[in-house]
Amino acid sequence: MNFKARESAAGPEKRHSEPILAWILLAVFLLWPGNCVAGPVTPTSSDRPAQHYNLVLVTIDTLRADHVGAYGYTKVDTPNLDGLAKSGVLFENAVSQVPLTPPSHASMFTGTYPTVHKVRDTGGFILADAHLTLAEFLEEQGWNTAAFIGSMVLGRMFGLDQGFKTYDDRIHATGKGEGSFDFPYRRAEEVIDNALNWLGNQKSDDKIFLWVHLFDPHRPYDPPPDFRRQYESAYDGEISYADKELGRLFAEVKRKFSNQNTLSVVLSDHGEALSDHGEYTHGVFLYESTIRIPWIMAGPGIPAGVRFNQQARTIDLMPTLLALMGFEIPDQCQGVSLVPAFRNPRTPTGSTYSYTETLFPKINMGWAELRAMRTNRWKYVRAPKPELYDLEKDPLEKDNVIKRFPAVARRLDNQIQEVISTGSGEEEFEVVHTTALDQETIEELKALGYVSLGTPRTLELTGEGIDPKDRLRILQLLEEATTGERDVPQSRRLQALEQAKQEDPSNTTVYYRLGEAYEHLGRDEDALKLYEEAIDRGLPAANKIYIRMAAIYGRKNELDESIRAFEKAIEIDSTDTETQNRLALVYLMKKQTDDARRLLQGVLVLDEENAKAHNSLGWLEAQLGNVREAKIHFQMAIDFDPEFLETYVNLGMLLKRTQEYHKARPVFEEFLGKAANQEKYRGSVERVKAELNGLPEK
Repeated sequence: MNFKARESAAGPEKRHSEPILAWILLAVFLLWPGNCVAGPVTPTSSDRPAQHYNLVLVTIDTLRADHVGAYGYTKVDTPNLDGLAKSGVLFENAVSQVPLTPPSHASMFTGTYPTVHKVRDTGGFILADAHLTLAEFLEEQGWNTAAFIGSMVLGRMFGLDQGFKTYDDRIHATGKGEGSFDFPYRRAEEVIDNALNWLGNQKSDDKIFLWVHLFDPHRPYDPPPDFRRQYESAYDGEISYADKELGRLFAEVKRKFSNQNTLSVVLSDHGEALSDHGEYTHGVFLYESTIRIPWIMAGPGIPAGVRFNQQARTIDLMPTLLALMGFEIPDQCQGVSLVPAFRNPRTPTGSTYSYTETLFPKINMGWAELRAMRTNRWKYVRAPKPELYDLEKDPLEKDNVIKRFPAVARRLDNQIQEVISTGSGEEEFEVVHTTALDQETIEELKALGYVSLGTPRTLELTGEGIDPKDRLRILQLLEEATTGERDVPQSRRLQALEQAKQEDPSNTTVYYRLGEAYEHLGRDEDALKLYEEAIDRGLPAANKIYIRMAAIYGRKNELDESIRAFEKAIEIDSTDTETQNRLALVYLMKKQTDDARRLLQGVLVLDEENAKAHNSLGWLEAQLGNVREAKIHFQMAIDFDPEFLETYVNLGMLLKRTQEYHKARPVFEEFLGKAANQEKYRGSVERVKAELNGLPEK
């Protein structure tokens, strides 16, 4: 992967020295929780010079259009979104290409369908450098680009950082609520604070592209107390909270830059089912509740107070923004500019057909994948039991009319096949490769001794198998078992998962959640037996299973077994740098320093600013007596992520060992200042205070 030079908006991390490492390493186990293809950029259109507009783009994760005031919802206050709509264009009929966060954002930023950009699910897929992104386009034209991310689901290792000089994605722990979630995330307040700090360093005459990703209102729904008390629905409370934080961003942008010179855009990556059609979150089905999204934009060249009724797709975002800024649209974009149409409603958009897909059921559940083709009137879903809905007469998609309109279904199915063929060639059915690392990255990893990494897992998308509609009972049981409602007894949660396993014995997610429940109850042996059964069955997405097995073996101090399980997980998903960092710690516990160094260097190939990897390399070099190299890695960890506090401890202990007491003192003091109010560092604080008090005065 070719990495561009970037400024780090996130800060560094910190580490411990020998006496402290042991209890940090043990915590790893004891606390383990459950397209535009790149090509020459055409600078501007020949008949319209490029405009030096600033661009502020906000994506709000999991926001349904029909839960925003401007879209007619009355149960939640969204004054900032509503105000933006009054001053600009609101797209009544905007839709996403995938009801999952990384693929949806890849479509936004490349103007291409997932069959072209190849990001098909959450985790395990990387946006290749060959694709030209909106940020790369503008950065090449002189714009200062920055992104502030609410969840590691969009971490830089997945490739969406391309073109951003600043990419703030250093997130350490769950920022809201309780329950299991696979990617760390943080509240909107922290994301907006970081974005405002960046804005404060920009000049009023700079050309900026700022992307802010708010993870609220993604599950778990846990708004701050004031918003929880105000709304009956926690989901609505999170929407109102996100809108409030958005107001702070809008106010600073208005103060810093003229609204006459700034394009402000807000849209969602997908919606949330909220039990519609038997789905509770998103990713399984392709109904309007998860596909239809809010999209609002205002600024120069955009008429005020317009409600645009024609279909708008997320692949149209990049072409529309480039057109507003006076640039020609790259030829490879499958999306189109909506500017002519919203300026003159009689102008056709060119976005008559919208392709949507979800591979989530196949990859994570062992069911059939779903694809759909949508127009303003019709929605056709290609599935083992296909569906057709007349959205004009049946917007809630209650009446499948495929038997009454077979010709319409055939026409839309042909449109689906045309999209698939664009991305996959002449095969009978599409073949998808997970963890599709670019060749340069594969060669770098191989040079480090990664023989098996970079080998993609192959999925054949035949459209055959279990129709997700026939597994509503499983979705209900999973919801009952994993919901955040505290009044559901643990025994009932466990019973629901065991029932789901009995009814759907080939579902990886069921095994994963059931094993997680066993672990939380201290039943590690039952969990291991369950995980081994899942492996024996050859279930998909087994990397998550191996990670849980590795954690159990670690708790049992069976480190060789833990290593083998971690290595299996990484073979399946080589994008998982967090698991690689954990495996490196186990190597260090086993004193396999060469293996640890190789693995950590591989992490830095995937993510050169990975503070945890630099921190671990620093500790490794310190133990080998390579003081200079250790200091370099510790300092890089701190520079890249100042809030990863373990590094301060490690660096301070190293400076104490080398008798550089005048340098060690401020490092320890900085740790204490940052860790003072953080519960997880309570024990560390007392140890560091003792180390600090033991330093000579001179």
